[in-house]
Amino acid sequence: MNIFKRKLSAILICCLLMGLLSACGEAEEEKAYSSPSFTTKEEETATSTDSGEENASISDALMIASYTDATVSDADSAVPASLTDALPMGVYQDNVYYNGLAEFKITVDGFTWKLYDSVEVASATGATEDDINNLWYGFRSPYEEETTYAAIAYNQETGSNIIVSYVNPEEYLMPEFTARQYLDMAASRYDGLSVTDVTFLGQKYSCLDIPEELSTVGRRTQFAIDKDGLIILITITLNDTTTLEDAVSIMTPLYY
Repeated sequence: MNIFKRKLSAILICCLLMGLLSACGEAEEEKAYSSPSFTTKEEETATSTDSGEENASISDALMIASYTDATVSDADSAVPASLTDALPMGVYQDNVYYNGLAEFKITVDGFTWKLYDSVEVASATGATEDDINNLWYGFRSPYEEETTYAAIAYNQETGSNIIVSYVNPEEYLMPEFTARQYLDMAASRYDGLSVTDVTFLGQKYSCLDIPEELSTVGRRTQFAIDKDGLIILITITLNDTTTLEDAVSIMTPLYY
């Protein structure tokens, strides 16, 4: 487990915003596969067109798996009543993570796929347990933070993982920055990659698919959507034999 945590920590470092500043006020050195920096002001020159066309290869994978929830019974997957009053970070109940903000859930079997608890999320993200619990239980708000982590699901056999994080443009003094622009900035680091549109979890998401040969951490597929002033980012990192269909199969629309 310690080896796996170190591996996941390395992946998370790649996903952290490079706009975080050091104590001396200088930007940290950018990692090759990190998420885009809000401090570069690239948003002023970036152009983005919404063609309305979907990435066929990704859409096929999503169509195969998005509405599969065979790991639990209807009773097990019932939406908890508390979700109507849920905090933006979501709700955990047994082996299910419910996200009421973007209206999806992640259901794990507890054996192959597991959900990190607050201690493990804190360890993987470099935060403290109190930091994570304060967010998850509403003593702190994602609207007060630059980047927050709502859930991490991991595959114990392959090391693949799903990370649900929030980016708050308001905290970067860029309230109009969108999910599409966020992924466009990330895509600009790669030759020949572009952001596409996909129907995912019953909604329209922007999607950036980074093939394994361009990534040091395995194939990485990112889905981003704008919700209530936040960018909700779902990052799926695939290792070994795990396919995109495998990972997406544990995610479903909340009210499906």
